[in-house]
Amino acid sequence: MTDMESIGLIVLFTFLALWLIELIGGRLRRSPRPRRDFGFMLFGMFSNLVLAGAAIGSLTGWLVIQLWPHGANSLAFVPFWLAFPVIFVAEEMAHYWLHRASHQARWLWKIHRTHHSAQDLNVAVVYRYNFFWVFLLPQTWMGAFAVYFGQSTAYFTAILITFFVNLATHSSFRWDLWLRERTPAFLQPTWWVIERIITLPDTHHAHHAYGRGAHPNGNYAVTLFLFDVIFGTAKIPNRRQEHYGLPISPRLHWAEELFWPLVRKPLLPKPGPAQPKPAAE
Repeated sequence: MTDMESIGLIVLFTFLALWLIELIGGRLRRSPRPRRDFGFMLFGMFSNLVLAGAAIGSLTGWLVIQLWPHGANSLAFVPFWLAFPVIFVAEEMAHYWLHRASHQARWLWKIHRTHHSAQDLNVAVVYRYNFFWVFLLPQTWMGAFAVYFGQSTAYFTAILITFFVNLATHSSFRWDLWLRERTPAFLQPTWWVIERIITLPDTHHAHHAYGRGAHPNGNYAVTLFLFDVIFGTAKIPNRRQEHYGLPISPRLHWAEELFWPLVRKPLLPKPGPAQPKPAAE
């Protein structure tokens, strides 16, 4: 079994285990449209793990060989302790700016919007994507280069850390607030430091919310929240959020959500007031 296959199995089984915990715990039923959410999750898993991974891997693999035909394993001499932080920080930085741009450029937002239309937050949202979003992610493209030049261990370690943090911050279980409430008073300043360096559910849930305690146009970092602090996009609410998704979420057509810009659909009509059931005769 190759390293990539092993990583794929770790990612898949970790995700499924956490998803089943939320399912058994009744967390997934809090969404007003659980079947739609489940379908989006399956589509994202297939397009991400199968289609996009194969397409991008093949393309970048061919490209890197054309550009550096004699460069295979040429950076294998670089020690892990040096290669890992460079790859990890570079991926995080690139993702921060892509994510920030996707909330500022209208055409890019309509590709990213699918990830934000979920009306409740749980680990399934990790795979809630427009088909073309995965093709924009920097870590997907960097993988072939890192493996070709001999830094697969550093790259896959960075990917796993990012993935585990992504699951933790999308989880419906607010484990950070639970821990914080039980932290002794003299250790509370430690949380002040941690939440300004690492992305926690508190800040990422705010990113997916609207209304009180929300910050949808900020908190862009996947793992290193320090980027949000440095670039002025940080907001730390220290509270639970009330509403997730977008006010227009119920009016978005599923085909546009998954395939924009190939599929363009107008917003669905606003749902009218519920009609009373006729009295039984």
